[in-house]
Amino acid sequence: MKVLACLNGEIMPVEQAKVPVWDRGFLFGDAVYEVCRIYRGRCWLEAEHFARLRRSLQELEFPSVDVDGVIHRVHRTIDAGGIVEGTVYIQITRGVAPRTHAFPDPPVPPTEVIIVRPYDDRPTARLRENGAKVITHPDLRWKRCDIKSTNLLANCLATEAARRAGCHEAILVDSAGIVTESTHTSLLWVRQGRLGGTPEGPEILPGTTRQLVLRLVRTLDIPFAESRIPLADLLSADEVILVGTTTEVVPIIQVDDTPIAGGRPGPVAARLWEAYHDEVERFIGQGG
Repeated sequence: MKVLACLNGEIMPVEQAKVPVWDRGFLFGDAVYEVCRIYRGRCWLEAEHFARLRRSLQELEFPSVDVDGVIHRVHRTIDAGGIVEGTVYIQITRGVAPRTHAFPDPPVPPTEVIIVRPYDDRPTARLRENGAKVITHPDLRWKRCDIKSTNLLANCLATEAARRAGCHEAILVDSAGIVTESTHTSLLWVRQGRLGGTPEGPEILPGTTRQLVLRLVRTLDIPFAESRIPLADLLSADEVILVGTTTEVVPIIQVDDTPIAGGRPGPVAARLWEAYHDEVERFIGQGG
């Protein structure tokens, strides 16, 4: 089992993967990315992740990228590394060109990096069982959070603040006091028996796990409604839940100094996790 990178189609040990200093991803963050969870050697929610990758490329006006070819190289890299339980990171930059803010004209070939590595789920599994504590943090991100770009400095600042506070995550709050999402997860809440979440749009990333969970709630007969809520309403919610690619479904038991659901995981989070886990088991079974 080896941690491998596939750089522009060439598979190598991750330590050997290098990009030029003129790469626009390095200079400007002019790049998009995706992260997929690997179960039993296969990409979970693969079609959804690569559909979002296509959308991100289109929204940033990237030159034509053969995404089907990227998918093929992802599979090759997973097979070469022999990693059964892990993650795959895909990043595509606008390519290598002398530094200027305008796009290269004519366009240059994109830089493509794929990294496959193991993932230890045990710490997150404990959070799913016991619940997690989070902090709130000002949402300092740019105005196109629906694009999965590598411009993550605001996320890094919020995540570091959470780490220093001994917390798992940071919930982001905009300048009007409205909660949006978390640094690397989608945010859901339960109020009066109804599941809620921020409306999709430029303020949040269209999470692949969130989309799956919202499909599952229909089968569970849990009502859902999009809404924009102030932080005070989140703090008085019956439950607060994080969902994401590696997070899966994690209940929140404390936001800042405020206990949620009496400081214990709530019943809706438990139902969502059970349904999510069943979907993963079906996926694993389909792979033989």
